[in-house]
Amino acid sequence: MQVRFNCPTEGCVALIEMEPLPVAGEPIICPRCRKPHAVHVTEALRTENRVDACPICRCRELFIRKDFPQKAGLLIVVVAAIISFATFRTHFAVSWGVLGAAVLIDLVIYLLIGTVTVCYACRAEFRGATPDPKHEGFDLARSEKY
Repeated sequence: MQVRFNCPTEGCVALIEMEPLPVAGEPIICPRCRKPHAVHVTEALRTENRVDACPICRCRELFIRKDFPQKAGLLIVVVAAIISFATFRTHFAVSWGVLGAAVLIDLVIYLLIGTVTVCYACRAEFRGATPDPKHEGFDLARSEKY
């Protein structure tokens, strides 16, 4: 499982990525501020590769989302919009065809891409984890608690 999170130290903006997550309780050392951060590995994480509580902040509220590359999705939409806008007056069918193609490309990427489990509190991301059936999609009301 790959883990990505921001260093919880005040003032440190380091993005820490690691694979695999240390399961023996060894601390994670921030590459920027060099402070150790404890990892709290639960039994479900150790044996089933299922995140039932965040090992970084111990929060039990997590959500699942598609691991869609947001920059790629935005690039597809922007390029399609520019081409569609440029061809709208002269090639009406091409203009709409480009928008339709962008939707199909977006759909194919969405269907092929996996999921990621995310912590509401610290926004740590866990890729390659077994999805927990208790976790649902993002809930704005729950997110506002944190």
